[in-house]
Amino acid sequence: MRYSEILENVQHYVGLFFGAKEDTTLTFHNFAHTRDVVMHATKMARHYGLDEKETFILTTASWFHDTGYYTGEPCGHEQRGADMARSFLSKMGIEELLILEVQKCIMATVMPQKPENLLQQIMCDADLYHFGTEQFSARDMLMHEEVERKTGCKIDSSHWRKATICLLESHFFKTDYGQKLLEFGKKKNLERLKRKELRGMMAMSHHPNRCAE
Repeated sequence: MRYSEILENVQHYVGLFFGAKEDTTLTFHNFAHTRDVVMHATKMARHYGLDEKETFILTTASWFHDTGYYTGEPCGHEQRGADMARSFLSKMGIEELLILEVQKCIMATVMPQKPENLLQQIMCDADLYHFGTEQFSARDMLMHEEVERKTGCKIDSSHWRKATICLLESHFFKTDYGQKLLEFGKKKNLERLKRKELRGMMAMSHHPNRCAE
């Protein structure tokens, strides 16, 4: 099977899909995020020496994993993305077992993540790679904005920060690659959030009549 040729078709198809489905409310879960996940997954695939078939499964899942955001509500987007991958790959004549593996990689990203093998572990870590990078703050702001736009409700900065702290505290990278290269950065991001939250609490204590942000 010509995996590289099919992957080019996958990339082209998903690129056209995102281009046709532009949604200004999706400031985080967009084509830029998808390309980042593909890049990180590819990097990790090389690190683990995955063969061509395994790399195909992982990379295809990375391209499709967030397409479901553009076909319905955020809840259940993983299943819709997996279904879209199945539809496309079936038309390409991909065998059933490979399609199932692609779908399982996508479904492994459902929170809380519960990957069952290395490919799914890589998929999970590639999806949340930014947790351990210096780009985390900027990405978190985009996510905050996206949720506000999707819900139509303003979310207090402190409330969002508390939720993000809980998210980072409950998360752990699934691969040893992520644990070695990203865990330290994630802890720094978490400490930065906690310091900011503490400063906010101290400021509020000095201004008891201050309105919420």
